[in-house]
Amino acid sequence: MNPAGERLTRWFVGLSLLLGGLVLLGEAVAFGTLQAAPLGVVMLAGVVAAILAVFTAIEDGGGRSPMAPAATWIVSVLLAMLWAHVDPAGHAFLSGFASIVAFGTGIGILRRQLWAWPVAFASVVGFGPIVLLIAPIPFGVVAGGFVLFVADIVGLLVLHRSYFESR
Repeated sequence: MNPAGERLTRWFVGLSLLLGGLVLLGEAVAFGTLQAAPLGVVMLAGVVAAILAVFTAIEDGGGRSPMAPAATWIVSVLLAMLWAHVDPAGHAFLSGFASIVAFGTGIGILRRQLWAWPVAFASVVGFGPIVLLIAPIPFGVVAGGFVLFVADIVGLLVLHRSYFESR
């Protein structure tokens, strides 16, 4: 792929994740998930995300493998999903945390950070579709989300080589 096409694809995927994070946050506010949650749970989502961001910055800046930060982000979302399944407070945590993860991953894709590719891929083939299916939203929104996820999957697969070949 030529550099302009790669850049355009990266911008599409990155901005769709960034916008998706904002939409997730907006929906969490609109449905009252965050307002009804204990303040500590909402703050915990921000604190966990901040800790993960610092860990990612340290690992990313040290020339180490990007897989440790990627795995940490992915596992944290899986744990949040598990918590959401067993406890209403976990659902509130997931509502805030998932939006932060999507937003941060979008920024990571835009900045071409290696850790962001696996997190973005997990988000568009796993986390995102699951959230769409369990959220109380209209079918049209679900269908539109799935179309966007497919476009993001294709974009991420197109970008794969540029992320994992030597720089």
